Amino acid sequence: MTDNKLIDDLNNDNIPIFNVSKITKEIRNLLENKYSYVKIKGEFSKIKLWNGHIFTSLKEGEEVIDVVIWKNKLAQLEIEPKEGDEVVCSGSISAKNSKYQLVLDRIAYEGEGQLLKKKEELKKKLQKEGLFEDKHKKKLPYIPNLIGIITSKSGSVLHEMEKIINERFSVNRILYPVTVQGKILVKEIISAIEYFNNSRIKGVKADVLIIARGGGSIEDLWYFNDEDLCRAVFNSKIPIISAIGHEPDTNLIDYVADHRAATPSEAAVIVVPDRKELVDKLNKIFERFQKALLNFFKEKSVNIEQNFNKLRTPQQVYIQKKKESAQIMKRYKNVAKIFISSKEEKLKNLSKLLEIVSPDNILKRGYTYIKDSKSDTYIKNAIDIKSKLNIKIKFHDGTVEAITKKK
Repeated sequence: MTDNKLIDDLNNDNIPIFNVSKITKEIRNLLENKYSYVKIKGEFSKIKLWNGHIFTSLKEGEEVIDVVIWKNKLAQLEIEPKEGDEVVCSGSISAKNSKYQLVLDRIAYEGEGQLLKKKEELKKKLQKEGLFEDKHKKKLPYIPNLIGIITSKSGSVLHEMEKIINERFSVNRILYPVTVQGKILVKEIISAIEYFNNSRIKGVKADVLIIARGGGSIEDLWYFNDEDLCRAVFNSKIPIISAIGHEPDTNLIDYVADHRAATPSEAAVIVVPDRKELVDKLNKIFERFQKALLNFFKEKSVNIEQNFNKLRTPQQVYIQKKKESAQIMKRYKNVAKIFISSKEEKLKNLSKLLEIVSPDNILKRGYTYIKDSKSDTYIKNAIDIKSKLNIKIKFHDGTVEAITKKK
């Protein structure tokens, strides 16, 4: 035994001795095993991009933990990291070189409150820039030449919109299928808007677009509040109807769109007129025209009669007034003739427009309708035709019954 306090007596206590590599490994294993997957709440700070990876940190007051987001994870993130955002980050703890960090796997906001706060901040920003002002809203066409529909190809939304448009006033339309949930919808819908703005389909350019999806939670509809998507809708040269969710759902895309529909079904009602209402309107116009014409001649006849009653002898005055009245009557007839001709021409143009889009006229151009004889429903796709199926084929001059063969 020695009295030298500088020399440790290894046998004097039970405290283990570690070398640096071993204690470092022990600590790393302890951290990585105990915190193999954790959620950490904090505020993003000092975001840096290097070689496709993001290096940042989460802070709470004076406490800070480093965070790394590998580039292969970036595309999978639903939320883009932004400095100052309060978030909940999920991932694993990694320790190396006596330092530890969170390897981030997922970012989320804590509850609806944070989402609504972000939404309100962006709303104020876009509103300040004037993106919501009525002066920027483009007018919808009364009868569109081509409707561009941007929605999912599956689900009831597309089916219901197609049904309503066919019932009201069937016009040409084309679907651009997109994902309607998650971060990917932003890129896909922007691509759809650009496609319709820069393309002609069989020589025809879409003159109105509908962006639609059914209802959902605030998380389901969140990316319809994306800034890039809002700006794409605002910058579209083609008027856009926003039909996202149901009546209570309001997203930022609704404010920048040229028209907002409470539901996709309402968008289908807005985009085309009702054929029956259009015919009734034409009839009322013609009735008003006839009534105005009769009143016109009645009034002029009364005026002529009053002029005759004012005539006095001698005979010369009578003859002069009669001559003037004849000239007035001739002038009135010419005016009436021009008036009638202009109205008849307008009526002919409207009638031709109705005839162009009538189902019979479509059939005369070589198209046919095919129905399942048993269910009396229309067959829209080749995949729905089974062998030995009784069908009816509608031509413009009659119907033919047939039985299908094998495909």
